[in-house]
Amino acid sequence: MNLRFLAFSKILFATVFVISLGFAGYLVGDNISQRVIGKSLAKQVMPTSTVGKSSQLQTLLNEIVAEQRIPGAVMYIITPKGSWLGASGVDDLSSKTRMKPTDGFSIASMSKTFMAVVVLKLVEQGKIELDGAIATYLPTDISPHIVNSDKITVRQLLNHTSGVAEYLETKEFIQATAKRSRSQPWTAREAIQYMYQEEPQANPGEKFIYTDCNYILLELIVENITKGTLAQAIRSQILKPLGLKHTFTELREPAIGEVATGYGDRNKDGKLDSYAQVNDGNGLGDGGLVSTAEDLAKFAKALFVKKTLLSSKMMKEMLKFRDNGEGYSYGLGVERFSSPLAKAIGHSGTAYGFVTLLAYLPNQNTTIIVLLNNQNVDIKSVARTGLDIVEKK
Repeated sequence: MNLRFLAFSKILFATVFVISLGFAGYLVGDNISQRVIGKSLAKQVMPTSTVGKSSQLQTLLNEIVAEQRIPGAVMYIITPKGSWLGASGVDDLSSKTRMKPTDGFSIASMSKTFMAVVVLKLVEQGKIELDGAIATYLPTDISPHIVNSDKITVRQLLNHTSGVAEYLETKEFIQATAKRSRSQPWTAREAIQYMYQEEPQANPGEKFIYTDCNYILLELIVENITKGTLAQAIRSQILKPLGLKHTFTELREPAIGEVATGYGDRNKDGKLDSYAQVNDGNGLGDGGLVSTAEDLAKFAKALFVKKTLLSSKMMKEMLKFRDNGEGYSYGLGVERFSSPLAKAIGHSGTAYGFVTLLAYLPNQNTTIIVLLNNQNVDIKSVARTGLDIVEKK
């Protein structure tokens, strides 16, 4: 990270109050879902050597928040020439708390990349065979309920080619989440039961079908192998070694720092509704992490730039992509994006009122992270617009 950015971050908190005096408010209706974000309600961290771009990037973020009815947003762009980190809007519509670049977001399916790293580390340690049948590693009381568990491999779970049924879309799970309190976190054992009676979507290895159940099964495997929780495995294998002090597993570990509230059009009536009290699988292996832009940037740097998080052998395995025939492809817990982020790798996530994106562009050695607390937004286009500003000479 650029040294001038680090130096500036030390005085950030001392200057926040002064900066905030220049911010305007936003219009508030009688109903929380009717609130409109004002363009000037924004908080900005100055760039490093991305000279001449900071005002354009901040203006872009402010306009996106206002025009797309997003309560709040954080964007972080890291290039060889410098970095820019900015925030706009609010992290909660009820409290009107201004969004800060350090706020935490549920990163939803972006968590799958963390899961993949944990699994590949277990492969490195000889505890799992990447092409071994999952029946070998699942708890013995669960594998008989998984059709083709003697044929499906760990690799096929990681790259979504196992063909297993989906638990999220079953009528029974949807009904159960409507009554589920956040004081009762879902367990992988509970969630997986909702696909027991469902027919497989395909034969193992036949085709790519993005299915969250793959990562619930991986959670069960990790916990069976390590004899601990997935949260503990992620912390010991990734968070602690990389010093990611603001990342945690939701509903499994104590919350760290300020966490934004997620919103979305839950009732399909065009209005924003809070997901603050919803528990539709939060904390499970298919999307359980809460993180910040800076922690995600450190993770991306270790994984994609320095390539120190995994061995070179495992990194090659991770980046073996399976194409879906539409310009999009998936590796082991990693997406290779199509237009408008062609040739970028990383992962996106949409759930719990959030939409998030981490994308690394190898040809430009550039990373962009976008975190929004309205899940009904095309985040890839938002990222592409930000990158266009930085790349424009």
